Amino acid sequence: MTHAYFSELHAKPDSQLLGLPCAVSDTPEAAAARSDPSEQGQRALVAALDFQLRYREALTVYDQLLLQCPTDTALRRRRATRYINTLQPEKAISDLAQCRALGMPDSEVCYPLGIANYLAGRYEDAMTEMARVQALSDEELGIAAIYWHTLAAYRCGRTPTLLAAYHPGMAVGHHTAYERAMALAAGALSESDFCILLQTESSDLEYAMLAYGYAYCLTHRGDTAAGCAALRAILPRDSFWIAYGYLAAWNDVFGNCIRKT
Repeated sequence: MTHAYFSELHAKPDSQLLGLPCAVSDTPEAAAARSDPSEQGQRALVAALDFQLRYREALTVYDQLLLQCPTDTALRRRRATRYINTLQPEKAISDLAQCRALGMPDSEVCYPLGIANYLAGRYEDAMTEMARVQALSDEELGIAAIYWHTLAAYRCGRTPTLLAAYHPGMAVGHHTAYERAMALAAGALSESDFCILLQTESSDLEYAMLAYGYAYCLTHRGDTAAGCAALRAILPRDSFWIAYGYLAAWNDVFGNCIRKT
């Protein structure tokens, strides 16, 4: 039985974000791949571990593969994402910079690099990357770029210039939580209506994105205590802990990164 995005048998955030022991056992796919020492077998193993969210174990396999295939930018980009998933953003930044130097197009580099810079507290660099994303993308990815650019601007006291590109009725596809948060930031959605959406949201994935955006809308207007409470409310809802909103909330709470604007 599998989840749409990862195995039913998967690691939880305490092992992947805190480095605590991971008691998740191999799936048949992972067990079979362990017996094949070839590059193909190692690629199958890393894919199986990724599917179980066993990212810290997967990273050791990525390391071995990249020693064999140092110019494989797709593999390096995937390792960078696993560094993001385990809150090791500086390592992700290094990998993504190498991907760019090796010729990977900005359409594949900018968004994860923006997220990694955000998690590392490099908010102006995050804004730069998200501005590139917004310029290169349709509105579906563009609204995600606006979201992270706006929050990064709030965090470093800069003007959230991309917020001006938000407008009601954007073709945001499945990124409705990002859109609702930016509607609130832009004044196109009242806080009372937003809070109804937040309180009734059943999906942990959507909740993390809504609540994380709300937290920094609150701190931006000076209500830091309410912003902190909104961040902390995300953490128990961890069924989709790999969401960037969840990871950012964990990073801010446990990394002591909550700041006044």
